[in-house]
Amino acid sequence: MAAYTKITDIELLAMLIEGDVEAFNEIYNRYASVMFGSAYNILRDKHTCMDLVQEVFEWFWAHRDKLVVTNCKAYLITAVKFKTSNYIRNNKVPRKFFDELSDLEITGDNEEALLEVKQLMDFIRNCSETLPSRCREIFQLSRYEQLSHKEIALRLGVSEKTVENQMTIALKKLKKDLANGQFYVFFLL
Repeated sequence: MAAYTKITDIELLAMLIEGDVEAFNEIYNRYASVMFGSAYNILRDKHTCMDLVQEVFEWFWAHRDKLVVTNCKAYLITAVKFKTSNYIRNNKVPRKFFDELSDLEITGDNEEALLEVKQLMDFIRNCSETLPSRCREIFQLSRYEQLSHKEIALRLGVSEKTVENQMTIALKKLKKDLANGQFYVFFLL
């Protein structure tokens, strides 16, 4: 196994495509901690970040025969950033995260991660401002006040189905805007 530490990423990737488990393990050993750090700088949740890194590597192994990668480190860090942004976008981030984030100051130690998160939050906020008024109100109650669909329906005097439909509209628009590259800068940092 010691010989694997001296092999280049390109050679490891070629071996990985052939199903070499030791090549996969070496790639994991080289980049898992960097990927974890990238996710942790944003989420500050050790277990979630470990899960996200694991999911990226599971996907990486499962699709090894279809990979077209020229820079393994950049590919894996970008993949974990996508996973992290999807995690945030899918409302799996507790309200505590946003409360703590608003209290943070940008310093040299965490400047890049904070800028990424603030850009993502600004993007989501700007996107939500373009929604129709009722849709925007429901989205904001769900995402910023962390209310359930039932709680929103009771507060606004509408059916839960209406809340679900409006959330579907809001999330489709957000996903479409992300897919259209309107927030591409987040992934380049």
